[in-house]
Amino acid sequence: MLKDIMKKEILEHLLSSKFVFMFIICSVLIMLSIYVGVGTYLADKKVYDDDLAWDALAMQPPQTYQQLLDGALKVYRAPRPLGSLVKGVEDAAGRVSFTNKTETSLGESKYQSNPLTAVFGVFDLMFIVKMVLSLFAILLIHDTICGEKEKGTLKLTLSNSVPRDRLLLGKAIGGYISLIIPLLLPLLLGLIYLSLHPGIDLTGDDWQRLGFIFLMFLLYLSVFFCLGLLVSSMTLRSSTSLLVLLLVWSVWGIVVPKASVIIAGMLRPIPVANEIYTQKTMTSAQIRWEVYEEFITQLSEVGIKVQITPSGVTMTTSGQTNMEAYREINQEMTSELLRRVDENNAKIDREYQLRKEAQAALAKNIARISPTSAMTFGATALAGTSPEDYNRFWKAVMDYKPVVNNWLRTNPDLRGPAPKPGPGVVGPFKEIDSATLAGMPQPAIGPEDINRSIMRILPDLISMILMIFFLTGGAYFAFIRYDVR
Repeated sequence: MLKDIMKKEILEHLLSSKFVFMFIICSVLIMLSIYVGVGTYLADKKVYDDDLAWDALAMQPPQTYQQLLDGALKVYRAPRPLGSLVKGVEDAAGRVSFTNKTETSLGESKYQSNPLTAVFGVFDLMFIVKMVLSLFAILLIHDTICGEKEKGTLKLTLSNSVPRDRLLLGKAIGGYISLIIPLLLPLLLGLIYLSLHPGIDLTGDDWQRLGFIFLMFLLYLSVFFCLGLLVSSMTLRSSTSLLVLLLVWSVWGIVVPKASVIIAGMLRPIPVANEIYTQKTMTSAQIRWEVYEEFITQLSEVGIKVQITPSGVTMTTSGQTNMEAYREINQEMTSELLRRVDENNAKIDREYQLRKEAQAALAKNIARISPTSAMTFGATALAGTSPEDYNRFWKAVMDYKPVVNNWLRTNPDLRGPAPKPGPGVVGPFKEIDSATLAGMPQPAIGPEDINRSIMRILPDLISMILMIFFLTGGAYFAFIRYDVR
């Protein structure tokens, strides 16, 4: 009996013009999104490879200590292969950081170079599932119960010895199979395209991540499918069911995710970037003044006389008799200045980052009442394009900055005679050879371990599973009490 109900439900959907329309639209959009995503990834990877090659050429000798200390050491964020399917923050976040002796900043993102991308958003597979297929799920299932009541076939069916729970189960399974057919067939073709494309190199971990991403997609569609089943079992007219579902879809899938960010910002506000920059500038100026005073004091202790001019500290004629001591003190105080400024900026960045993470965690917890948010969090975490992955890159850059600065200050192979002393001279100007440059520390930036990614998506998986459970249970109890007359 259950098999017959499922077969009838599937055939009704497959032979309807509504299903044909859905299948054609889904196939075109899914294949187009994969094709566009692969092309975008290949273009981003070419830019990344070109930037690395250019930097390697620019770092060739001759280089001097001063050039390395004052120059901006660049750290690039590699594009993720699965970003071709799930963009996440790939376009919104900066792709390159600039690190010099005092500051670390991010380069421009695609949104800065092409503002229209920010206006219209990205076109990827996750967008198709999130907006188009969830809407199709509603259109497919909204009249499953109330539509048959309007036609009188539901009363006729239940007049026979058909248990209500079995009828509902058969309709649910048959309807869900009809829903995922427009998703699975184009996805299968898309996977074949990805596996055969010479520019896409997917590892074993990437294929596992893809499997979990598709699981997130299926769970997400299941939530809206079960929601449609519940509303259809609680309304008497298919038009009423559709209006209710569209309202819930709009609020649940669009309004709640955006409102969560606003609410979290109100409950846990954080300073804007300009305030952080001002704080760093003011505290760094105070540190410079303190080191400046210590510099003058140490010079006086060894008998070096200096005079203060608008351009800085200048040795008097009598003070030039002890040039070696001046150079040593100048070098020591410069290293001390850089160390203190590094520590101060790192402390401010850590405090700011902690406040940002607390605000983001609150926003995520609020947003998880929406299946759209849960699916987005899970899919981007698996694809390596989530805000947390961007924060990992930023943290690696911040950890790299003091390491490379310490290497610049303490490596004896970087030292050499300076042309002249003076307040603007940071250190010696010895040209650095290839062997020394090859020993420069490199940032530790790599993809997140897949087990860690899976642990991060567990709350989102559990959230959607619970939604499916409660919506299905609600649909069952509503249909048991449904008036078929």
